[in-house]
Amino acid sequence: MNRDASTPGFAQVGHVEEAHGLDGVLKVFFDVDDPAKVEDLKLVYLRNDRGDFIPARILDLRVEDKRNQFSFFVQFDHIADRTAAEAMKGKGIFLEADKAEFFIEAEPETDDSLIDHEVLDDNDDPVGLVIDVMENPAHPILVVATTSGSRLIPYIDHFVRETRDGNIYCQNLDELEGI
Repeated sequence: MNRDASTPGFAQVGHVEEAHGLDGVLKVFFDVDDPAKVEDLKLVYLRNDRGDFIPARILDLRVEDKRNQFSFFVQFDHIADRTAAEAMKGKGIFLEADKAEFFIEAEPETDDSLIDHEVLDDNDDPVGLVIDVMENPAHPILVVATTSGSRLIPYIDHFVRETRDGNIYCQNLDELEGI
């Protein structure tokens, strides 16, 4: 959740990516872990050029799932043409802070507690030991000390099967070779 001192009472939950079509439809990014949460939205807030929060009623919302990524197409009540839609590009979308807590994507449970965990590959053979966890906007990255140097492993489901008993069980590590 993006909350700063200049937005008391409001939290940014997404932003407008671009105009879509001629009727004022916007392609929007929402920072959610479950797209179903967006379907219940009826009212959000947009900021005008002065920084005021303006309520914007959602008239229509369409969700597309393409390549494991969700795209949201939104029609707001006060945006009726492409010119008005293009003026919204890059603008933040806000909710009242108390409503945003439910909406915002849960932070992955990674922190310094993963340091000193042993990393094992697909065959449960040892790869190395986690010496650091780098924070990255997309996802955390494990810094693993190996016998031949260090290795970076994104902490995502595609590479990390599970974490249990002080070990991190990985998969698909061959895809990271040479990076």
